[in-house]
Amino acid sequence: MSATKQAKKSRLRQIIAVVITFGYFSPILWLIMTAFKKRIDIFAIPPKFFFVPTLDNFRYSVGRGMFWGPLINSLVMSVLAVCLAIVITIFAAYAISRFRVPASKFIMFLVLSLRMMPPAVVVIPMFLMYRLLGMVNTHVGMVLLYTMFSIPFTLWMLKGFIDELPRQFDDAALADGANPLQVLKDIILPQLGPALATVIIFNMIFVWNEFLFSYILTGPETRTMPVQIAMGIYTDKGVDWEYVSALSTIYVLPVLAAIYVLQNNLLRGMTFGTIRR
Repeated sequence: MSATKQAKKSRLRQIIAVVITFGYFSPILWLIMTAFKKRIDIFAIPPKFFFVPTLDNFRYSVGRGMFWGPLINSLVMSVLAVCLAIVITIFAAYAISRFRVPASKFIMFLVLSLRMMPPAVVVIPMFLMYRLLGMVNTHVGMVLLYTMFSIPFTLWMLKGFIDELPRQFDDAALADGANPLQVLKDIILPQLGPALATVIIFNMIFVWNEFLFSYILTGPETRTMPVQIAMGIYTDKGVDWEYVSALSTIYVLPVLAAIYVLQNNLLRGMTFGTIRR
């Protein structure tokens, strides 16, 4: 194949990649644009792509006093749930990967089935159980719930990564007198950067955006940002799309920033183990 044909194919792939990326990013771009529009510009026909931006939507949305509490709740619940899921599953993933655990395949399937189950199926039993335990409208209850939903994906990802690490490192450390916990801390964990980045991003996105359980199991003190946005958009003049867009823009920025910072590890984490040597 000539160099000219290769160059044309490469340019065609780049164009297709740009078009697909723009298609996926266009809703977020429209959301950000709407956040800076005045109400009259939002409902303009045809839609306005060029307008005079304003910060009034952000000032009003943040200044109403209903922003910081739900935002802090979402941040605290997300961070604690993801960290707790990693701490719990790292030991299980190491044990299943490196030792002979009875019925390990069945255990992994059982754990994964929890993630495959639709949340709407268990929301009513979960509410009844939480009400019986007195955990409705509590931060601890939501953190434990989100930890439970984060464990399956975390366990499968970490176990898969540990499987790909050479066992010779473990054997050498054990031969030098290290115990399994020291092997995990000094040998395994330093090599799990891409896996941890992938797990953190995907679990944070899930917990950060979760709406159903937060709507059912939280109250005014523990309400998360998605529920706050949904409950605060209706006024006597209809839906305040400008304020909804402003709050949603603020809410989505931390996720975009985290993905941008961890993108190299995230890409490596998603493709780890797919190339055999």
